[in-house]
Amino acid sequence: MTALGSTLPATIVVLIIEGVLWSFGLHGSNIIGSVMQPIWLTLTAENAAAVAAGQTIPNIVNYQFYSNFVKVGGSGATFGLCLLLLFAAKSKQFRALGKLSIGPEIFTINESIIFGMPIVLNPIMIVPFLLTPLILSIVAYFSMSTGLVPYTNGVNIPWTTPPVISGFLVSGWRGAVLNIVQIALSAAIYFPFFKIADNLAVKQELENEEEQQHQMEAVEA
Repeated sequence: MTALGSTLPATIVVLIIEGVLWSFGLHGSNIIGSVMQPIWLTLTAENAAAVAAGQTIPNIVNYQFYSNFVKVGGSGATFGLCLLLLFAAKSKQFRALGKLSIGPEIFTINESIIFGMPIVLNPIMIVPFLLTPLILSIVAYFSMSTGLVPYTNGVNIPWTTPPVISGFLVSGWRGAVLNIVQIALSAAIYFPFFKIADNLAVKQELENEEEQQHQMEAVEA
């Protein structure tokens, strides 16, 4: 099982299942974690043992890889989306959501976005929610397999460690740079879908304001 769990194809399948579960309002991370976390933690321990023995680190995919280089900002890798909500949204609702979410998002807690935007049962946002972690996992995997970024070192840091700091702690300064690149990629992938959702939210807000204005005029009349 550990040999299977250490592969990129297995990681991609796991991420797809996790994203689909989340899209229906089920906590995909906890459901998938009940099966995969023991496998990934074993692989993490193997890396730690190799570092302690001065041997070559054996595993790219492990719990550190999943937690720090795939879920950048939580499930769906939503750190980039949170920045879009905070700095690029025209909708009052989305700007407020960005302000509310940035604090927890720094610590990879993103339920406010998943349920508040929402992403759950939202056909527009489910697409990038599924796609972004897949792309980030592929980028991280090949960054490590080609030697651009060191394999993770087996230090099992808390999953709430902020991105960039987490990348530095498990893979050095190049891990931190990879996290920065991944946040930019996250924002780029989410952007066209975010714009559609933002425009729809603005339209709905304008319609609500017009309806309220008509109701006030009717009362005054």
